[in-house]
Amino acid sequence: MKKNSQESWFFELKKSLRSVQPPLWLFFAAIVIAAIGLILVGPSSISSRSSLKAIKVGEIAETDIYAGKDTIYIDKEATQRKIQAEERLVLAVFVMDDKITASIREKAEEFSSYYLQLLGSKSGSINALSLMLSSRFPDLLQSDQYEHLVRAELNAQTFVYVSDIVESLLSKGIVSVPEGVFDRFNPDYYELVRILNGREESEKIAVSSMITLVNLGNRLEDEMDARHIPESLKQYVRFLGKALLRENAFFDQNLSEKRLAAARARVEPVTRFVSRNEILVRKGELITPEVYQQIKTIRSSILVSDIGVLLTGLGLLLIASLLGLLLSRMPDLSDFPMDRSSLIFLLISFLILFYWILVIQNLLSGKSFSHGALFVPASLFAGLVSLLYGARTGIFFSLVSFFLTGAATNLNAQFMIGILLAGISATLIMRTAHTRIMLARAAVLQALVQAMLAMILLLNQKPSAAEVLQAMGLGALNGFAGGSFILLLLPLFERLLDRSTQFRLMELADTNAPILKEMLMKAAGTYAHSMNVANLAEAAAKDIGANPLLARIGAYYHDIGKIDHPEYFAENQQGINLHDDINPTLSASIIRRHVKDGIERAREIGLPKEVIEIIGQHHGNSVMEAILVKAKDAAAQVDVSSYSYQGERPRSKEAGIVMLADSIEAASRSLKNPNASKLEDFVHQLILKKLTNGQLSDSELTFNDIEVAEKAFLRILQSQMHTRLEYPEQRKQ
Repeated sequence: MKKNSQESWFFELKKSLRSVQPPLWLFFAAIVIAAIGLILVGPSSISSRSSLKAIKVGEIAETDIYAGKDTIYIDKEATQRKIQAEERLVLAVFVMDDKITASIREKAEEFSSYYLQLLGSKSGSINALSLMLSSRFPDLLQSDQYEHLVRAELNAQTFVYVSDIVESLLSKGIVSVPEGVFDRFNPDYYELVRILNGREESEKIAVSSMITLVNLGNRLEDEMDARHIPESLKQYVRFLGKALLRENAFFDQNLSEKRLAAARARVEPVTRFVSRNEILVRKGELITPEVYQQIKTIRSSILVSDIGVLLTGLGLLLIASLLGLLLSRMPDLSDFPMDRSSLIFLLISFLILFYWILVIQNLLSGKSFSHGALFVPASLFAGLVSLLYGARTGIFFSLVSFFLTGAATNLNAQFMIGILLAGISATLIMRTAHTRIMLARAAVLQALVQAMLAMILLLNQKPSAAEVLQAMGLGALNGFAGGSFILLLLPLFERLLDRSTQFRLMELADTNAPILKEMLMKAAGTYAHSMNVANLAEAAAKDIGANPLLARIGAYYHDIGKIDHPEYFAENQQGINLHDDINPTLSASIIRRHVKDGIERAREIGLPKEVIEIIGQHHGNSVMEAILVKAKDAAAQVDVSSYSYQGERPRSKEAGIVMLADSIEAASRSLKNPNASKLEDFVHQLILKKLTNGQLSDSELTFNDIEVAEKAFLRILQSQMHTRLEYPEQRKQ
């Protein structure tokens, strides 16, 4: 079609947008643009670390050096000191060896029994008895000590003392202490582990009470004093005790190291908080090693934190993108059409909203950050999308915005919930408006809802009355501004995106529109026909769940192509048929042209795409039967395609309904004396003919829809024709 000089700039811009193919790279390009914004100005942006520039120890700070971000970092030196302190509190573990203890007991008992047996037998000289003891226990005493013991002729009580003292010291544990053990472990206490009757028992013992080979002599003296052993026997008990006793408790390296590891694991790192505006080094101050290390630690902590925040943000951005792609591809979850201009509009809307949130989160800090959602016009975006594409798409837009907000604000819950609730409430409220003036009322209602939402989101912070009023005021202003801008922007985007919204269709329903007035003046029959078709189409569309308003508007304008040549169409003729004087081929061309002319006129006056499609599809590619019969009478062979419409078959329910209503209304004019039965059979045959010719195969109409529509057509036709029961005389005729 050639450009018309009267085409508006809306149509030109719309046409250019529709000519752009939406390849998959466009979708990924939007993700990349959002990711770039997240990196440059998001919560983990590198700009916030600009103050922590490269510095050196010993330099003089040229400017104030500050953190740039509220940061919590780990003080490694303090943490290490804490770990060392905790390690020094760990008890070294010593484990008693039961085998050694048992062997000492056995040897003590065996020695005392053998000694008493030798003395009782009187079977040899002192020298011989000494040799017998030395032979039996060669590693116990010095050679002269055996003879000394034999000469003393000790009684059984002496060995009772020895056995008692040995048992006492063994039970307390004679500890083998490796060098440097108590330099790493608790210097005051140690842990002694015993196995008693197959069960492990441990005891915390003071190091000052520890028995070792070094202090064994003193401990023997203490044990003898405690038992009041006569001085004459002490020397014998002393050297027998020293001879029998040896270490029976040993340091357990593995178990002790495990205790150290457990102690280290229990230590919580020492954290420090640095405010974003806290000055670490003032201008003119010397950068000492300690300050340098602190700045280095803070810088490292911010970097690690920012990497985590960035990865989280990118992950949420990816989730939002995949969710958006999924919902847009599933018709049951979204009303969103995948045409080029709509896809571009949606992606741009998401990007604008995302960057808006990024800017707000950079401008706000501290407690006011929780008010961030009050500065983002979520209701404007979600409400506009819902009015253009339906409530389900508005909800889907709000859900994706929820995840985008999480990416832009590092999962700030109040910010995310505020955006989500504002978007959903706007979607539901704006969809209740059926006229543009009702949009103003919806804006007021949205202001009230967002004021209440602002108050609810603030309650967990225990705000003052002034803070609550301020938040409610911001919420109300946000909601009202969003609704007001929707009222302002909706007509622009209706034309730019060529959307048949409720408001635009209501405006087109005005029969005082210039094009309809022109039709009434030039083609009164066509005008009357169009009004009747509109009544039929609207009733049927309403009954089958299609868009009744779209069906009515499509019927109003479906024959505007007849305005320029109304005299060639039967409904405008008054006894004279111009087709009687021209050949069938020319007649077919004239009749067929009204579809093309109608599309051109519709585009000139800026009708919505859906209405233009109904105009172009209301005859489909059906045959003009009356002219075809005339052509067959004049020629032996006829090309049927020359006497067929060249439009597309209806592709929507509304277009299919208008096609049926058009043919039924036109044909019903030929009925004479119609009654209910005759009218029902007539309508059924017309619909059946459209079905068998395949005209409705692309229209999304089901057989049940067609059956329901047929009943609606009959109901309206009967009311228009005032059908009544026939009298007997009429039946005879």
